Amino acid sequence: MNKIRIPLNNPTLVGNEIKYILDAIKKGDFGEDGEYVKKCERWFEEELKCKKAFLTSSCTTSIEICAQLLGIKEGDEIIMPSYNFVSAATAFASKGAKIIFVDIRPDTMNINENLIEEAITKKTKRSCQFITQV
Repeated sequence: MNKIRIPLNNPTLVGNEIKYILDAIKKGDFGEDGEYVKKCERWFEEELKCKKAFLTSSCTTSIEICAQLLGIKEGDEIIMPSYNFVSAATAFASKGAKIIFVDIRPDTMNINENLIEEAITKKTKRSCQFITQV
């Protein structure tokens, strides 16, 4: 049986990768506030013309930061699509929020915008939008 390789991503290599990896290893520069992370964040800020960019180790971490920045607390309600990763819900549920799932549109697989309004209550917390790039 022939194996078919389906790549999840194809990284772009420009020729300096080994040099930078060795430099990071030599400096022990692996954390969120390391030199290379800061350079990438500044690049995103300049390219996207945004006030601040934060690189995280995963989308889960970015959603958890969002929940914290929004001040999510016990009793808040968060509306999200029913077709989602569990980590999106647990980031808010771990702060005590109640997750309100709204069905998706089968043609787009996104939240059904016609159902959002009826899910809103006085306890619904303002929304945030995630932009992720892998």
